[in-house]
Amino acid sequence: MSLLIDVFLIASVLIIGWLGWSAGVTRSFFALASGFLAVYAASKYPYQEGINYWLVFVIAALFVALAGGFVLRLVKFFFMNPFDKAGGAILSVCVWIIVCVNVLIPTLTHGTRALDGSGKTLYKTLSKTIQTNAPLLKDYVPPYLEEKVLRRQSRAGIK
Repeated sequence: MSLLIDVFLIASVLIIGWLGWSAGVTRSFFALASGFLAVYAASKYPYQEGINYWLVFVIAALFVALAGGFVLRLVKFFFMNPFDKAGGAILSVCVWIIVCVNVLIPTLTHGTRALDGSGKTLYKTLSKTIQTNAPLLKDYVPPYLEEKVLRRQSRAGIK
């Protein structure tokens, strides 16, 4: 089972790296910023009755996306596109490895013996490296998922 986890990790990192390369760091940043800033602007709007919230949300997201388009044109104008693409790939791979190793795989394998077995796997090496160098990013299973797994185990009589 550990081999299957390692194959999933390698395949997903390659796919995420390609997606990050094709999007670039500038486009990814402004897409993320437009979502956060649009929610913030819409939540601060005093007249949220009816469709007003969504209109403010869409308008704020469009303004941030337009600013991102302008910055992206500047990046291309100054021939920084390869750096933008490489930065997008590196950023997306780093974020995906952290999320996958610390949240996704522990959540999916929580309460199973999937991670038992050989000590030298890619997943275990990455997990140990992340936990050693960044103790803030230790294994994390969201509490609601942990409760769900524990309820399912108690119904099935598994300890």
